Amino acid sequence: MDHKSIALLIGIALLLCTAAAMPNSHVISCCTQVSKKVNPKLLRRAKLFDIQDDRICAIKAVILLRGSHKLCVDPNNAQLKRWMARNKKQIPSRA
Repeated sequence: MDHKSIALLIGIALLLCTAAAMPNSHVISCCTQVSKKVNPKLLRRAKLFDIQDDRICAIKAVILLRGSHKLCVDPNNAQLKRWMARNKKQIPSRA
């Protein structure tokens, strides 16, 4: 084996060891678009919501969750703000 092959194998081994040493790493899924309007029927059926800020993701959004479905909504939507104030079903912080 030549030096380049050995260096490549060592690099792959180090990468695999690093990945295995980080079992608590999380994959971040960000909303890339938001809906300006929200259907009142959808608000009644929403189970939980989460707030996406723009520190990690590119845009601010409120994520409405219903089962495995999610909808990204503009956080400035007045109807959504009223719903959030009444329902307080926010997902607990994952910090």
